[in-house]
Amino acid sequence: MKARWLTDKYISLMLLVFPLWTGPEGYADITRSKFLFFAVLSGLYLAGTAVCMALDKTAPKRPNALQCFALAFMAAACLSAALSPYGSAVIIGASRYDGLVTLLLYGGIFLAVSAFGEWKKYYVYLLAASASVCSLIALIQFTGANPLGLYPAGLNYYDAGVRYTGEFLGTIGNTNLLAAFYCLCIPLFTGHALTNRKMADRLMLLPAALCAGVLIGSRVASGLVALAAAAVTLIPYYVNYIHRNKRLTLAVSASMAALCVLALAAVYFYGGGSGTLHELSEVLHGHVEDSYGSSRVGIWRECLRLFGESPVTGGGPDTLVLRTDMTFSRYVEETGSTLSTHVDNAHCEILSYLVNLGLLGALPYVALCAGSLRRFFRGCAPAAGGALCCYYVQSLFGLGLCIVVPLVWIYMGLVCSGKELDKCKSARSPRTS
Repeated sequence: MKARWLTDKYISLMLLVFPLWTGPEGYADITRSKFLFFAVLSGLYLAGTAVCMALDKTAPKRPNALQCFALAFMAAACLSAALSPYGSAVIIGASRYDGLVTLLLYGGIFLAVSAFGEWKKYYVYLLAASASVCSLIALIQFTGANPLGLYPAGLNYYDAGVRYTGEFLGTIGNTNLLAAFYCLCIPLFTGHALTNRKMADRLMLLPAALCAGVLIGSRVASGLVALAAAAVTLIPYYVNYIHRNKRLTLAVSASMAALCVLALAAVYFYGGGSGTLHELSEVLHGHVEDSYGSSRVGIWRECLRLFGESPVTGGGPDTLVLRTDMTFSRYVEETGSTLSTHVDNAHCEILSYLVNLGLLGALPYVALCAGSLRRFFRGCAPAAGGALCCYYVQSLFGLGLCIVVPLVWIYMGLVCSGKELDKCKSARSPRTS
C-alpha cells in the first residue's frame, strides 16, 4: 500500500534529518527553522497519505479508542482557538510556534502513523546516527568551540547565563529540549539492545552511552531524574520481557522499590544548602518555594491561576505569553548587565495543555499517553514504549516544543499502530503481574 510506503519514508526522515536540522541562523532562529521543517514535511506527508488513500480507494477505518482521543484533542484545539480572545495569534502561536497548526499536525501524525505505520528495526539505527552526530557536536562545544557556527559570533556554551539566557547544545538547542530528546533516545537504544541478540543491535549501547555522557555533562536535572525514574519501571519490565520468569521479576521489582525507599531517605536527610537535592529534601519536609526547580514552582502556580480563569477551553493554543506578565531578571556582575526572561511556557507539558486548551484538550492528551503506556506494557514496541515512559516523566518538567514533540507523537503512533497490536496478539505477551 502506497500510504504505508510513504509513512515509512516520513518516519525515516523525521528520525534521521529532523534532529540535525538547525537552519541557516543556528541557535538564533532554531525554533523557527525546526518548526518550518516539521510543518512542511508533515503537511506534505499527511496530504500525500490522503492522496494515496484516494488512489488506492481505501476508505478510512472506524477509529479505535486511542484514535478517538487524538481526534478529541484536535477538536479541543480548534474549539479553544475559536473561543480565544487573541485572534490570529493562536494559528501559529504567540511565542513558541505551538499554535493550532502545530497541534493539528500532532494529531494528524498520530492518526496516520497509527493507521499505516509499523515499527522497524532500522528506525533505531537512523535515530542512533542523528543522535550520535548531535552528541559529538555537543562534546566539541564542551571544549568552548563553536562548530557549525551555531552560537552567534563570539559566543560559546560557557557564555550561558552571562552573555545570554538559557543554555544551548548540539543540534537541538535548548538543553532542556536536548534532555527531552535524549529521553527518547537512551531508553530506545538500550531497550533495543536488550531485546535483540545480533551484534549490530547490541552496539546500540554505544550511542546510548554517548547520549548519556552529554546529558550528564549538561547537568539537566529533568533529564537525569526522568532516566532514573524510568529505570525503576523499565528494569523489571525488560527482565520480565526477556526471561519471562515471574519470581525473578518480582525480586527485581522488590529491589527497585527498596532502592527507591533508600534514595528518598537519603534525599530526606540530605544536609546540603543548595542545589536540586537540597530543594527535593525541602519538598519532602513540606517546604516549597517559588524559586525551586529554576523557578518552576512559581511558574506552575501562575499557570494554575491562569487555568482557573478558563478551565474548560483554556486561553487558546500557545497564548500563555499573552496572559501573564511574569518575568525573571538577574544582574550579571561579569558584564554589568541585567538578563531578563518573560515567561512564555508552563515548563510542564500537561500543565501547558491545561492553560492553553483547558480540560477539553488536556484530558484526551493524558488518555492518549495512558493508552500508549498500556499498549507498551502489553508488549507492543518494547523499545519505543520504554522511551515514551522516560519522556513522559521528563515532560512533567519540560518545555514540550515542536523541536522534539513531533517525535513523541510518531512514537505514540507506532506503539499504538494496528500492526504492533497484531504482533502482540500473535506473540506471547510479557507478564506484568
